[in-house]
Amino acid sequence: DEEGYATHFQEQGFVVVGGVLSEDAVDATLCEIWESPSLLAGHEGLSRDDPATWDVATWPAGCRNFLDPLDPCAESQSWRNRVNPVLNRVFDVLWQATSESESSEAAKEPRDEASRLVVSVDRFGLMRPTRLRRPAAAATASGAGDTFEDKPHWRTSRNWLHWDQNPWSTPEFNAMQGFVSLSGGSSSSGGFVTVPGFHGQFSRWGQEHPEGSIPKRKASMLPFVVPLEDEMQDRRVKVLVPPGALLVWDSRMPHENCPNEDESWRAVQYITCKRLPAEDLQRRAAAWHAGLRTGLLPAALARRCSPEEQLRLGMAASAEDLPALQEALDSGEHLPADFLEAARKLRQAYRLKQTAETPEALQEATALFRSAFSVNPDLKEPLQRVAVAESSYLPFWVL
Repeated sequence: DEEGYATHFQEQGFVVVGGVLSEDAVDATLCEIWESPSLLAGHEGLSRDDPATWDVATWPAGCRNFLDPLDPCAESQSWRNRVNPVLNRVFDVLWQATSESESSEAAKEPRDEASRLVVSVDRFGLMRPTRLRRPAAAATASGAGDTFEDKPHWRTSRNWLHWDQNPWSTPEFNAMQGFVSLSGGSSSSGGFVTVPGFHGQFSRWGQEHPEGSIPKRKASMLPFVVPLEDEMQDRRVKVLVPPGALLVWDSRMPHENCPNEDESWRAVQYITCKRLPAEDLQRRAAAWHAGLRTGLLPAALARRCSPEEQLRLGMAASAEDLPALQEALDSGEHLPADFLEAARKLRQAYRLKQTAETPEALQEATALFRSAFSVNPDLKEPLQRVAVAESSYLPFWVL
């Protein structure tokens, strides 16, 4: 019911659309999270079936909520999810409906006819169970006699209601955010929390709380944390999202993740779309082309995508730009062996930089960066272009 979910989104500022991913796609994504060396399988000693391995020694450092791929282009199912036609249709409908309903010029369909929706390259959300069941010696089907061990240090922070849109610098409709759920939810599981309908109060809130009236907040700040004493804190509501469903929220909505307090896993893949103007489309396409041309990004990833999917991912600024993408792919597939090795070293350097816990590891990463650039100085270009493309505030974490 496209009209129904679009209306709910306009009224409440968020919507849950079920059945976006099939059960098979959900299962495949969970398997990828556990089995890909870029994700959990890259952490030695970690086992999906052994809670004893989910602690500090083996669990990804800092991962109480978010899980960042070590090699974002190495996955397959997560990329299929990004170009899923059902998912992208939801964003098309919501952007169209919101653009037509908003009164501000900023929210109307852009006059730039070259602008279009592009999907994000984002991360995962993953919360461990924080109550571990210890079966009784004489196990029963009902679980009678079982005990539980609490793991409070595994829980994400409480009371971090925030915006990813600044109320002073960007008071009108600007973007949407979203994720597909890979797990169920309950009153005690980790999950998404928001304040229904607040998107309609966002601009007024910024006027009533002008810049300078709230300590440690600036118009350039993102994320923007809602003050703990603000009355909206008492209006927070938890939104349950079943497996395979897509949750989308207006970026003017304050939101947070509540801690996981039960036996279940909480897993999501963050995916969103944003309408980019021609200039931002060209920047994103240039970053893709530079990465593919130098071998830093794998040509196989782009080859798996149809032209429509390549456009949705921002690999080309327009249909007329697809030949330029093809040229970049052809160049990347005919690089000499030493250039391919340099690209591999650069990816390894990025991975080390992400995971380094010692000065020695950082020194090794630095040495790999220097070695890669000494062989192929052109590898600096994709790094620079990716940084420029990320200024659109649509996640583009391909490195």
